[in-house]
Amino acid sequence: MLCIDLPLTDYSHALNIQNEIIKRMLTEDCPDVLVLVEHPPTVTLGVRGTTSDLLIPEHELRRRGVTVYTVNRGGEATYHGPGQLVVYPLVNLKTRMLSARDYVNGLEETILRSLKCFSVRGFRKKGAAGVWIDEESKIASIGVRIQRRVTSHGFSLNVSSSDPGDMIVSCGNPGIRMVSLNDFIPFPASMDSVREAVKSSFEEVFRVGLDEHSLEQLRATFAPHVDGRNRT
Repeated sequence: MLCIDLPLTDYSHALNIQNEIIKRMLTEDCPDVLVLVEHPPTVTLGVRGTTSDLLIPEHELRRRGVTVYTVNRGGEATYHGPGQLVVYPLVNLKTRMLSARDYVNGLEETILRSLKCFSVRGFRKKGAAGVWIDEESKIASIGVRIQRRVTSHGFSLNVSSSDPGDMIVSCGNPGIRMVSLNDFIPFPASMDSVREAVKSSFEEVFRVGLDEHSLEQLRATFAPHVDGRNRT
């Protein structure tokens, strides 16, 4: 399985890269890809999200430097920003012999094991995808799309990001408080260390080996499609 670590990357650019990989995966025998990235301040509205999930008008969010996107993943409103690791596993479930439920459970287990690397205990909450620290405190959100057994989008893990509760109703639940890993450990974890913990945990849970690639190498593998632009 290929793996790329992207720096802080505009959400729309990362989405274009995802979409071009998915196009190839749906039509050809292509490797699965794990993408790890941070985004500038962004709010995404999933298929169950509406503008009523925005506590501040969209024009005001944009004035504050927060971009809003409506996307085709599951779930409602989610905030992305610096200090949050976003992980996009692009996986052929048929090849991996995984059901949708197995896959989401695997993502949750990946997050739980990653937190355990820092001696933080998370837990699952029945009927609410993601990982929680307590009944009202959520540390990781999951929102996926599955198209012809191929996955896109994924999960976000808060490392040092702030609670966006003044901007959005997170995950459609006004009672949710978004918390971060560094709130619960004595010394702040670096984003690099969290990336490594997530990659290692993903390998263990899904029983894969990750082959690290740069974006340029990935472009060459999937050429001429993956460059964030549409080409003929």
